Amino acid sequence: ERARRDADEADELAQVRAMMARLGSTPSLGRFLSYAARFLQTMTGFDRVMVYRFLEDGSGEVATEVKAHDLEPFLNLRYPASDIPQQARTLYLKNPIRIIADIEDPGQTILPEQDSSGRPLDLSLSALRSVSPVHLQYLANMGVAASMSISIIVDGRLWGLFAFHHRSSLILDQTKRSAADLFGQMFSWLLTSRLSAEEAANDEKVHELTDAFRRVVSVSGPLSDELMPVLEDFCDLLQANGVALVHEGVVSRFGATPDGEEILGVVGFLNSACNNTVFATHQLGATMEGTSDFLDSAAGLLAIPISRSPRDYIIFFRREVVRAVQWAGDPTKAVSVATGGSRLTPRKSFENWREIVKGQSETWSPANLRVARQLRLTLLEVVLRFVDVAARERKAAQERQELLIAELNHRVRNILGLVKSIISQTQSIDYSTAQYVDVLDRRIQALARAHDQLTQKHWNPASFAELLRTEARSYLFDKRKERVVFDGADALLQPTAFSTLALVIHELMTNSVKYGALSSDEGRVEVTASQAPSGDFRIDWREIGGPPVQVPTRRSFGSAIIERSIPFELQGEAQLDFHLSGLRANFVIPAKFTAKPTGGAEKRSAHDAKERKSRVLDPPSRVLVVEDNLFIALETEQLLREIGVEIVETVSTLAQSESHLREQSFDFVLLDINLGGQTTFALAETLNSGGIRFGFASGYSELSNYPTQLKFAPRITKPYDKTAIIELLLAAGFRKP
Repeated sequence: ERARRDADEADELAQVRAMMARLGSTPSLGRFLSYAARFLQTMTGFDRVMVYRFLEDGSGEVATEVKAHDLEPFLNLRYPASDIPQQARTLYLKNPIRIIADIEDPGQTILPEQDSSGRPLDLSLSALRSVSPVHLQYLANMGVAASMSISIIVDGRLWGLFAFHHRSSLILDQTKRSAADLFGQMFSWLLTSRLSAEEAANDEKVHELTDAFRRVVSVSGPLSDELMPVLEDFCDLLQANGVALVHEGVVSRFGATPDGEEILGVVGFLNSACNNTVFATHQLGATMEGTSDFLDSAAGLLAIPISRSPRDYIIFFRREVVRAVQWAGDPTKAVSVATGGSRLTPRKSFENWREIVKGQSETWSPANLRVARQLRLTLLEVVLRFVDVAARERKAAQERQELLIAELNHRVRNILGLVKSIISQTQSIDYSTAQYVDVLDRRIQALARAHDQLTQKHWNPASFAELLRTEARSYLFDKRKERVVFDGADALLQPTAFSTLALVIHELMTNSVKYGALSSDEGRVEVTASQAPSGDFRIDWREIGGPPVQVPTRRSFGSAIIERSIPFELQGEAQLDFHLSGLRANFVIPAKFTAKPTGGAEKRSAHDAKERKSRVLDPPSRVLVVEDNLFIALETEQLLREIGVEIVETVSTLAQSESHLREQSFDFVLLDINLGGQTTFALAETLNSGGIRFGFASGYSELSNYPTQLKFAPRITKPYDKTAIIELLLAAGFRKP
């Protein structure tokens, strides 16, 4: 080859560096490919330079083309996989630049044809080697006299080629070939970085969605209720038209999907086709029978197994896309056998051949499959949490059942003994038969009412004093006031505390009737209650006038309930002192389980309900929601629309909220108090000074952290529902006159 001056080589390398800098700042992939093809054409002088990209099915498509004006365009044409067989693709990886200066050059035979061991010479890396006669004929059929290719390699795989065509022979000198080869390598590196950045951005979106999901997911509700909202978001990320969750035979759906029975049929197919891995197809009808009825909504699917056999699945669906594919000739006739079957000959027709494709969706990309695998890992973690919690709940339920059985056995014996005692005591009095039946009936009914009290409160806070009176009534009837004396402050007990304390009082009362002060006609029980400054509720039980008390030699089940229930269940305190003059017991119920009764509460509650009923909401037209939790923001937006708000805007940062308020007008602003490391109090003061109505939403119910000048603002506590939002808007003044 003729040598060139070093200055020319340095100039071309400088052009390569400059072009790399420009490509590095090119925003879109389309322009990125186009600029590269145009640069290579300018540098090499070929009539046509194409970026030929390999597709998932092995075929190739001309993604970008730069050509002489009088040449037929090849842009967007597809070529079958057989045009570049796998053997050739392997060579493209080994030798990234290949050139044919003249297809008419007959070449020269290398002698000897075999090495010293008798094997054919390996010419894979030879720049001067000739090419297959089939390929030369292929180029001749296209009217190409000289060609070159530069491999585009991404992560060690052949992503595509720069393909060069020229209508006459063309020899590129060593300097240009080296510059083109360097450009190809640097272009591959830039493309890899670009695709990696897109992949990282996609991963970040997945990370944000899965992190938000982990923060809000609860194992207390049905799995479908927890998963479906996040799966709807993943529909957008995967460009899917619908999604179905199949869990324990129950189908939950969103968007365009087959019906429930058809989805269960798909699950049956997946159980045989999907080996507990992500399964994707863009042509379901080609692999599964009986899909013709729902191909319009499920021509393609991406299935994610989230359990072992019998498997549960998340299935994303894509609709059928009827489209025309432009082939460079009939793809079914890529090669043919020469007369006599001696060798293959390339196809001769490269005319635009159009194929109408039906029964297929858009192909699932490697990025889609990566998202699916990441989602599967997160969901498996969540499902395992559900399974783990369910196992713990089953164990706890079993333990509670065993405890209840033991308690039932204990209580039945006590009840039977008490009933026997009531009958015996009633018989000892000189009653007529009618009187005897009446007194006995009233006493048995009083006992039943005391035990029913645990289930009749419907989990509303209940009075401790009433609990004490009911238990005393079961044993002492009309003498309860004299025998059980209550003094001090009453308190309303939360359901958990009420249930626990009911058992404790029952056991205290039972033991006192059997062994303590209430077993004697002169004995009595004094109960004193008080609320400490901390809010803790203190109860003192003192027995007076009964028989001498002896410390029990063993702890019965009833004694365990008295001594251990409050510390164990409520993290409170319990202490028993067996004085000779009578049992003394002290209990402390933590403040979080109590509330002070308010006089006339029922009357005021009824008045408030009447007042609320008389208020009619006149919803604002435009509302801005400032909330950094995506799922809460979406649900709030939906609730506001349901109550008649026409326009709802949601933002997650103070900067976004300030921008929206500058550009638009709003009737009301709902502020989440905590946005990461910031609060919205300053924004609230700005709204207040500007005459814009607002309200707060927070996970905290206390007012201690609110600025004094903002304590007037209406607020709701998370989690909130439609009723809470209506009350918030009413409090903000949105009511009809």
